[in-house]
Amino acid sequence: MSEAVKTLLLSLLLAVVLVINGTSAYEEQSYKALKFGNTLADYVKLTPDMRPFSNAFSICTWIKKLQRGSYPSWFSYASSTVDTEIWINDDGSYNWMFHNHNRNVGYLINIRMGEWYHYCFCWDLASRTAHIYHNGRESGYYSTPYGRRLTTDGFIVLGQDLSTFAGDFREYFSFGGELQKLNMYSKKLNTTEVREIYKAGRCSHIETRRGHQYSRQLKWERILEQQRFGNVSIVDSCPLNEKLHHCHERVIELEEQLKEAQNNTQPGNEEPSSDDATTITTVEDDGLSAELEELRLNLESTTNRLSETETRLEKAEEKLEKTETRLRKTGAQLDKSKKKVSTLKKMLKQANSDLENNVDLLRETRAALREKESELENLENSLCGANCFKASNSSYWDILYTSTFFNKVVTDELIGILNESWSQLENFKGSVINEGFIEFFKTNFDS
Repeated sequence: MSEAVKTLLLSLLLAVVLVINGTSAYEEQSYKALKFGNTLADYVKLTPDMRPFSNAFSICTWIKKLQRGSYPSWFSYASSTVDTEIWINDDGSYNWMFHNHNRNVGYLINIRMGEWYHYCFCWDLASRTAHIYHNGRESGYYSTPYGRRLTTDGFIVLGQDLSTFAGDFREYFSFGGELQKLNMYSKKLNTTEVREIYKAGRCSHIETRRGHQYSRQLKWERILEQQRFGNVSIVDSCPLNEKLHHCHERVIELEEQLKEAQNNTQPGNEEPSSDDATTITTVEDDGLSAELEELRLNLESTTNRLSETETRLEKAEEKLEKTETRLRKTGAQLDKSKKKVSTLKKMLKQANSDLENNVDLLRETRAALREKESELENLENSLCGANCFKASNSSYWDILYTSTFFNKVVTDELIGILNESWSQLENFKGSVINEGFIEFFKTNFDS
């Protein structure tokens, strides 16, 4: 069996294992993103070996812009001699190199808040030209000085701008967005390569194959291992259906490569040398055919499982969407109920206040009524005269206790007020009507 066929067989077996049992370390990391806070304390500092990038480099990443600001910066590289060897912000307006060279493409591209976009900044000494790409398309370029190389004794900061080699961060440079799959290549990618990376998608693994694995010197999986400062967190950025989709594509790609390699080793494709005789014989061996058939069946089974998983995932997404719709409706109804409860609470509070006021008013009315009753009683006592007592069970002599007669001198006027049967009082003119006077009359003259 040739080495090429052996390598492809191992790759296919690995792909099957990855799909069935999980993903590789890089694949798992490629699904992750870095989410930055929006203060000057939120950043990642890198100190990679920059020597591979002195004559050429390409910086490519996926970006999600999450805040507006003057200069939100996601990549900055400073050396001991130049504070802005490289500086890139998140709206395309700053793509600086060598301190004072820049091309503003912000007005040429459409960057929307909260949406992922792909960005590449590529340069080499040979052409003395820096090219800027947005979503696989070239957006602009500019020339750099003759013979000027990238200095290699500096460090990189993600999420802030290095205004000086010492740092000197500013609040208005805070990135506050998300980055995914930031890789730095030691060559200048061409338009075709950039477009290929963009079209493969944010959750693909294209960076690990098709020649990129050798030039990818600063790797995303290594960046995720670096120390993070402030509010910078790792988040899962790829949904499960996209992960399965790219695994499925990888299996198909490896299967096609295996068929191509197998066809290239079939008799009649080329004149075999004596060194190839053993290889051809091995390829024709029944054991290899059985192994390939078994592998094909495994691939077919895995593909079917992927398809079934995607179908279940679609149904789950439909259910989730319906649930979210119901939740939104329930939330709206809950908001209405909260407003009604709030209104009822206000009404109840007002009713309680009115009730307290009415209770106070009732107390005041009762007090006033008692006062009026007392005044009325006094008035009645003063006006009704002797007839009041004649109508009662009291002795009619008790009338002399009223204010009209009590402690008064008997006069013709008072005698006239009394009943004619009280004619005996005429004999007591000049006497004071007091308690002894009244009791005497009650004892001796009461009939």
